[in-house]
Amino acid sequence: MGSLVFYYDVVCPFAYMASRTIERVGQRAGVNVTWRPVLLGGLYENVKAPQGKDGSATDVMAPAKAALLHQDLIRQLQRCRAPFSQPSHHPQKTVHAMRLLAGISDNQTRASVSQALYKAYWADSKDVSDMSLLQEIGARFSVDAQQLISSPTSSATLRSNTKEAADRGAFGVPSFFVNDQLYYGADRLFLVERALGVRTAEPERLLHPPKDSNLSSHLSFYFDYSSPWSFLGCMKLQAMIDSVKPVNVVIEWVPILLGALFRQIGTPLVPMQAMSEAKVKYGTKDMKDWCDYAQVELQWPDVFPLRTVLPLRVTIASKCDPMLIMHLYKAAWQRKKDIGNEEVLRGVLQEEGFAAESLLAAANTDEIKQQLQASTQRAITAGLCGVPSFQVNHGPVVWGQDRMHVVADMLCGWECTLPSAKLAILSARSCMKHSASWPKTPSTDTTSGLTIGQRQHPRCRYDGASVSMTRISNNATV
Repeated sequence: MGSLVFYYDVVCPFAYMASRTIERVGQRAGVNVTWRPVLLGGLYENVKAPQGKDGSATDVMAPAKAALLHQDLIRQLQRCRAPFSQPSHHPQKTVHAMRLLAGISDNQTRASVSQALYKAYWADSKDVSDMSLLQEIGARFSVDAQQLISSPTSSATLRSNTKEAADRGAFGVPSFFVNDQLYYGADRLFLVERALGVRTAEPERLLHPPKDSNLSSHLSFYFDYSSPWSFLGCMKLQAMIDSVKPVNVVIEWVPILLGALFRQIGTPLVPMQAMSEAKVKYGTKDMKDWCDYAQVELQWPDVFPLRTVLPLRVTIASKCDPMLIMHLYKAAWQRKKDIGNEEVLRGVLQEEGFAAESLLAAANTDEIKQQLQASTQRAITAGLCGVPSFQVNHGPVVWGQDRMHVVADMLCGWECTLPSAKLAILSARSCMKHSASWPKTPSTDTTSGLTIGQRQHPRCRYDGASVSMTRISNNATV
């Protein structure tokens, strides 16, 4: 039990999804939700986000990551059953809308007006910067929008809310605080619920196989020992497979060089280096939250980043033996072993009963080296931006151990309406600007000759609505 505060800006589609669920979370936990409006651009400025107050989170993302987040947005909208229509333009300036909300003293009225504004923006494709629309919405709830928007008190409250959120550690929206603990993202609401005492809360599953199912699914699991998130995904993998029985899941283990992938798509070798201090701090807490939820022990290795070329080659030499993979992950992330060191790796293999000398010898052959290069190129071509990543029946890439419940649904036959053909990797400029002119030709890296993929306008169909790459920003000042 505890207090629950919801920080939000109507410009964000992820906060829109949270707004449709947060009250039910509060009801199940027996607590009231405090709706606290902020200005996203002001929050970026307060935490010195790399994209700046006038930028978007996608401004500092690799195009491959932005494309996968676009897919994930569509997937989440469909899964949470949120009415959605592509806004007439996006991002819209929401400073007046957020001043209106900040000026409403009654929390329940503020929640109701917030939900009406979210609906106008994300379901009805209306312009929430239009004063006549704000007045019309306010009138429904006996609120004088013009008076509140022009009030210095409303502006001061919005500034204060935004600074308060930043001072508490928030760096984006939606952000939730259970007492003093931050949870970020609509997909963390089940963790919010658990923190409030509802220990049965889980990520939502939409599909379970019938008991007499004869369904068979192919699962490609892309991994590299260098990632703690990949370690956590591997530790959770068997439980996910068990959860979809009697579906027959054939696992294809795909070891890749994450560093080579990062270099190819333009991501720092250590992604935390491109994040704000607040986001880095939260990332540590988020990992602990997930480990606690999964009941997985994690010990940060003394040597980081891990050098994983040799252990990945050994893995391929073993024909991707699942037991060897598990032992190497545990050695790195539970026993803090530097598995990139050949002598340390030899010792780990010998301790676990593997033929260390023959595996290490095979790992240095051209055949094994070429296989690792090929699997890494396969990941680049598929559009990966990190690990763990998954493909069910060679379909769309699903990135992140926090999406394994979605993967489980896919293994049971669930499908999402995604863009026709394959969603292409977008250029950074395409992700950042809604340009009317979109590249039509494949992008080739001039240094390596690797073809990254066909670039197209990222439009698709979702529940009868046309969806395009979403850029989240708010360049107004409070």
